Amino acid sequence: MRFASGMVALTATTVVALMIACGDASGPKLGPPTNIVLVSGDGQGAIEVGTKLVQPLSVRVADSQGQHLPGIVVTWTTPSGALNPSTSSTNADGVATADWTMGTLVGTQTATATVTGLTPITFTAVTIPGPATQIILSRDSVQLLGVGDVFRFNARAADRFGNAVLVQTTVESADTTVVTADNFGTGAILTARASDKTTTIRATVGSIAKAATVIVLALPCQSGASAFNLGVGEVALLSGAAASEFCVQGTPTGAEFIAVPFYSDFAGSLIRLSIFTGRTTIGVSQNRLTPSRFALLQPTGSNQPRRDDAFETELRQRSITELTPLMAHARAAKQENAGRFNMSVALPQIGDLVTLNTNSSSGCGSPNLRTGRVVAITTRAIVVSDTANPANGFTTEDFQSFGSTFDTLVYAVDTLNFGDPTDIDNNQRVILFFTRAVNELTPPNQNFFVGGFFFSRDLFPVTAAGSLPGCAGSNFAEMFYLLVPDPAGIVNQNVRTIDFVKSTTLGTLAHEFQHLINASRHLYVNLNPNFEDSFLDEGLAHIAEELAFYRASGFAPGQNLDFQAIQSSQASQSAFDNLGAANFRRFREFLTSPLVNSPYASNATIMTRGAIWSFLRYAADRRGSPEKDLWFQLANPPAGVHGLSNLTRSVTSDLGGWVRDWTVANYADDFATGTQPVDMHPSWNLRSMVSAVNQGAWPLATLVLDTESVTSVSIADGSAAYLRFGVAANATGGGRIASRGAVVPPGFALSILRTK
Repeated sequence: MRFASGMVALTATTVVALMIACGDASGPKLGPPTNIVLVSGDGQGAIEVGTKLVQPLSVRVADSQGQHLPGIVVTWTTPSGALNPSTSSTNADGVATADWTMGTLVGTQTATATVTGLTPITFTAVTIPGPATQIILSRDSVQLLGVGDVFRFNARAADRFGNAVLVQTTVESADTTVVTADNFGTGAILTARASDKTTTIRATVGSIAKAATVIVLALPCQSGASAFNLGVGEVALLSGAAASEFCVQGTPTGAEFIAVPFYSDFAGSLIRLSIFTGRTTIGVSQNRLTPSRFALLQPTGSNQPRRDDAFETELRQRSITELTPLMAHARAAKQENAGRFNMSVALPQIGDLVTLNTNSSSGCGSPNLRTGRVVAITTRAIVVSDTANPANGFTTEDFQSFGSTFDTLVYAVDTLNFGDPTDIDNNQRVILFFTRAVNELTPPNQNFFVGGFFFSRDLFPVTAAGSLPGCAGSNFAEMFYLLVPDPAGIVNQNVRTIDFVKSTTLGTLAHEFQHLINASRHLYVNLNPNFEDSFLDEGLAHIAEELAFYRASGFAPGQNLDFQAIQSSQASQSAFDNLGAANFRRFREFLTSPLVNSPYASNATIMTRGAIWSFLRYAADRRGSPEKDLWFQLANPPAGVHGLSNLTRSVTSDLGGWVRDWTVANYADDFATGTQPVDMHPSWNLRSMVSAVNQGAWPLATLVLDTESVTSVSIADGSAAYLRFGVAANATGGGRIASRGAVVPPGFALSILRTK
């Protein structure tokens, strides 16, 4: 019985022990994962690319009570390299691990551990190159143009993945009588010492070596070379690789030429050129023709402050950036008759006060409210004057005159060529707000001014409608803002006389109204998802100024107007001063720097604006009448078409070729007899007109080709250089061209114009 009793006692003890060991059923339970922490593996120091980290990556997963959770799936990801495994489950301690093999690029690399529903953990590692296993050359074959030509030849050591290894390489020439190599650590400066020779160069680092070929070309235009025989004013054209050598024939008395290298790839690239004539050319006479005494005595606009075109460029870009995302919402609101769309709005009366937002630095926020009084109402305009404008400014008659001129000149010209604006405020008119807020945009004591602006935000609904956002800063009206007289310089100490402001207002009206038409039709008529690119929108606005000049002066496109014709009457002189001169001033700025500016550069600087206006005029003249069809197409492209694609669709599929010919015309126009129409500007005598706004001087920047050494130039996309040279009597002369030690690329063209 004792045995049985002992058995009972033993059983009870065992049960108690088991209960102590296993815990009460009412103890803490494991919850869902709420926390993931980094355990180890982060920041292990620099490691060679493509190798595995010594220590695996580890994270721990726990619940809200801090209890480690087994069996939780962790996902491992990295944008470079590889993680093994890509998913792993936590062990009994709540830890999951993965091995990380680095990617092949040098620098900081990251990996991420993720548990569904939790903030991921990020690991970082710094990778360094492996040992050098190869040499990477900038070129396997280098072309040098002649004795003295140089090329910066790069020969860098690299690991198996191509990452640079910072060790010195040595470059040696197989024949130093042909080419010498001056080492600089990761390459050498190659210098040609003979012409029409070929040799090799060898780059080494330790036991690693790589060779390249160097070809020093023969002198250009030697016996048997093909040469153009051009008459004065004639142009020869070479394209692509064929332009690597150019030769022209002299005459019994010699001849002079200008070579115009041009490049376009519509990608914003820059081409570097080396040109070598090998003493086959000679110097040239003075380039700058002495303008007529008439032009010298009659410079126009030289003492006036210039327009601040940078302000408007920034404003156009702000419109694109801030308001493009709202375009679909605005159209949807219009379709649903939200806001004030399709409401009957009473026409204001003379003397009514209106409150308008003049903030130009923000589209929909931070309104800068000004009170204006309606001072004139015409068929197409509501003229409003800021009640805080400086004293002794425009009279009621002046405002009425601006409204009438807007009706009969600006509205008539712009709508004929670009289309009708929308009428979102249902008053059949455009608000012209003359406000000191425009004057305030010019800092104190500056030699520039803002003449006015249009802001496309005013076309957007003000209030939200359901899920459709509104633009609280919008004035919800077709309108723009205009400079006012300030004879005493009350605003920022900048004096603005009545006559000066009058002289700028007409051009501003024509310019800003084009912007209004363009934006409103993109938004609500043509349903385009984009506003027009700034460079083209500005170009069309400058065309609007020119078209208003033609209407006001009685002249027409295609008449090859010179400055003497402009001065033939007071009416034409005033029309040019108010509506035409500013375009030529911008074009003058372009001509002073043609190497790095083009008509279609995305920056829309003053140089680009001058160039795009001139190119559009050239294109319209080249296409022929009716030119209003071209302007309408450009202002009304189909959905998704803008910028370069709009030009290609509306002007020509050979846009690069037309811009190339335009660059030639910029020099050839009215310079030499015999020039073909494609190389001229039919509407304007450029040398007369540009000289007139440049105090009598022709500003186009040119270079004279060096007759003995290499001439180097860099040309931006859509740009050109102007290189002058002479050829001796009964001789053949010209040059060879290379680009970075190789044949010139596609997109390169060379036009050669005989000038004398």
